[in-house]
Amino acid sequence: MKDRRLSLRGLRIQILLWVILPFILLLIAFSLTGIRSHQESMRTLVAERDLGLARALAHDVANVLDRYRIPLAFLAQTLNTLPDISTSLDEHLRAARDPLDPELALAVVDRAGQVRAASDDARWVWELPLDAKQASSLHVVQKEGETYIIWQFPLKDENLLLARLPLRTLRLGEALEAGYPSQVGHTLLVDASGRVLALSGRPPDPGEDVRIPDEIPETESGVTFLPSPKGELVVAHARVPNTGWHLIVREPWETLAAPLLHFDRVMPFVLLSATVISLLALFFGLRYVVAPLQRLREQAERIGMGDFRAAREPVGGVQEIEDLRQTLDRMAQQVADYQAALQIYLKMLTRVQEEERSRLARELHDGTIQTLIALGQRLQMLQRELKRSPEQAAERLAALRRLVSEAIEDVRRFTRALRPLYLEELGLVPALEMLAREAGATFQVHGRPVRLADEVELALFRIAQEALSNVQRHAQAQHVAVWLAFDDNRVRLIVQDDGRGFRPPERLVDLVQHGHLGLMSMQERAQIIGGRLEIRSHPGRGTRVEVIAPIG
Repeated sequence: MKDRRLSLRGLRIQILLWVILPFILLLIAFSLTGIRSHQESMRTLVAERDLGLARALAHDVANVLDRYRIPLAFLAQTLNTLPDISTSLDEHLRAARDPLDPELALAVVDRAGQVRAASDDARWVWELPLDAKQASSLHVVQKEGETYIIWQFPLKDENLLLARLPLRTLRLGEALEAGYPSQVGHTLLVDASGRVLALSGRPPDPGEDVRIPDEIPETESGVTFLPSPKGELVVAHARVPNTGWHLIVREPWETLAAPLLHFDRVMPFVLLSATVISLLALFFGLRYVVAPLQRLREQAERIGMGDFRAAREPVGGVQEIEDLRQTLDRMAQQVADYQAALQIYLKMLTRVQEEERSRLARELHDGTIQTLIALGQRLQMLQRELKRSPEQAAERLAALRRLVSEAIEDVRRFTRALRPLYLEELGLVPALEMLAREAGATFQVHGRPVRLADEVELALFRIAQEALSNVQRHAQAQHVAVWLAFDDNRVRLIVQDDGRGFRPPERLVDLVQHGHLGLMSMQERAQIIGGRLEIRSHPGRGTRVEVIAPIG
């Protein structure tokens, strides 16, 4: 049967290999034919990403410029509402300049280009090119290595509001860097003439042309692919709103997609390597995991059939399986020890029961039966006395009453030992109080007493009875105390003495081997009612027996 299982398992493995290998080869073929399509897809994805990035950065630049353009346009409307545009013009310009930027310069010129008012020194207006004094929207001029932005807003009477701001105060390069922190490409902001206003990302190589390419069409946004020494470039552009500027994103798409393209190229080798590794893992798994586990399962089945030494032999394989076998062997030995202890316990329990029966039979024979025999003889004597001397009948009857009372008391004592009737009639608290009084122990109750289930009360009574019996027989104690405490959901019974004490065993099975049948019975009674028994003792320091059981 075992050989048949192994042959069927080998057949399943072969079928699995015949299914997996063609599938892996098919994946390799698809990966080889799909590299080109992946390249085209990556080229398109990079172009779409850069186009969206160019549009977003263009709007960011427009927002930066609008922080100045919108207040300046409002200033122009305010000046147009003045009755006389020449009245307090310098104060209006300075009042509008201060909240915006200290480096912002404002001026008003007439149709001839003459300065009518200025927020500061107006020489910068005279140095402007003529086209910068016309009523167009935006100009970029350079002066002594500084780049300036010039806004123009038409006023009434053919006047013109001019605003000049250094380009560096806008920090456009930082805005572009934050929006496009690339290490392989760069972002350009160019004006209508192709002048580079801001640059971020990878610094251009020496001699690299970073001007706006002629291939970019005159549209709001678009993408162009340009050749370069580093590979094909993706050039995405977008117009900056309200300006003639362009935002350009340039980067070699192959550099960005290189990790994925490299992965496509090496995918067949990865799949082949994975196949080899899988086969090796399957081989080692069968030899060092599956086969040892099968042998371990057979050992476990033999243990279940009673052969507790079946797990002694090593099964091989990895260390974890060997550790599992050792654990199984220890468990089997513990079960064997428990079975041996249980057999000893049953033998000793049977012997104790027979001894108890013999003691009861002896006491009945020597006590109650002898009393009944004497009672019968006295009845015969009383019958004869009634005929001869009736006056002595009263004395005979008194003696008979005493004999009957002794017999009744003996029977009651036997019944109390066998079944405490007052426990059923009065409850656990009075029964324990009577038991403690008979044993010379103090008794205290804590909490609000409640009636428990019959089996719980009987178990607690028997545990207390056995504990007090042990105190009387072995402890030689001066003081014995019994506590019964009721909580919301549990009851606690404690029997404590100041006697000789002993060293309790660590395991339950050791109780039987050391002959502590009374402690063993207490432990079993506590487990039956779902409770927990704790025995704390030390030679010369007394003994404390505590049992905690649930209520209900």
